[in-house]
Amino acid sequence: MKKIPIKALSAIIISLLSLGFIGETNRSEAVELRWKLKEGDTLTYETSMVEMDSSTFNFNIDEIFGNASDSSDSEANEFFEKFKNFYTNTNIITRLTHSQHFEDVLAIEMLAIPKKKVTEKEEEKDQFMNAMLRGTMLRGSVHPSGELHSFWVQSKQKNLISIFFELPPGKVSAGDSWSLNNVNLIGNDQNFVCEEANKSNQVRLREIKSVEGESIAVLDYDILEYVSGQFNSPFGAKNKGKKTIMKFVYKAQAEFSIDKGKWISYQGIMSLDVQGIMNSKQRQKFALVEK
Repeated sequence: MKKIPIKALSAIIISLLSLGFIGETNRSEAVELRWKLKEGDTLTYETSMVEMDSSTFNFNIDEIFGNASDSSDSEANEFFEKFKNFYTNTNIITRLTHSQHFEDVLAIEMLAIPKKKVTEKEEEKDQFMNAMLRGTMLRGSVHPSGELHSFWVQSKQKNLISIFFELPPGKVSAGDSWSLNNVNLIGNDQNFVCEEANKSNQVRLREIKSVEGESIAVLDYDILEYVSGQFNSPFGAKNKGKKTIMKFVYKAQAEFSIDKGKWISYQGIMSLDVQGIMNSKQRQKFALVEK
């Protein structure tokens, strides 16, 4: 076999390096994702957090409350089924505006509105549900950089703000990944003794594309939280140590306009699998559609 001269080989390697076939691949220019909202404007998204048909729920009330409860499993399950249906018949609107109280901060308000007009009789019948699932569901705030500003809100509200509105810190290029700093999907109290746990949290900038001259960042979300252990009922239940497993998985794809500073599309699926104190397999669709 004829040997390739060293000079010719060197020229080939340099050419391949310059084309990106060897060594580090060519990377797109670093960009900064920021919310861009003019003073006095409102950015409104129709927000979906809807249970999918494959969801199941079975609440084992005796496992938790034991003799301390006079309710049955069927009554508890009926309540949660009613809760789900009530929630399904609700429109959720999320609004971003400039804060009236803080400089260079965007206020976020999530509103729940019934899909159909509610009569006075229906409203009186479902006062508890109306109090839970009507009106303002969330109030929070972020900096234009997407960093959480409202540190004082509950963990479940931080989860929503972070999943929907947190942006990467600093400049990023295609292929870069980062974590959402304020997501904590599993929240147990002192009655849960954890024996095994696993957590991963990553958002990745898949690519930066141009659509009719507009720069669009395409993001992939991949979040997992898993725990396994013993749930010790504080109510004198029969099984004082109930083996319990909880697993959350969140996957989403979203497109953010770098030029306009807003979501062009956002679609995600939250999956929950719980075994033990209750048995539940739930799938929930998350989406933002600008109005």
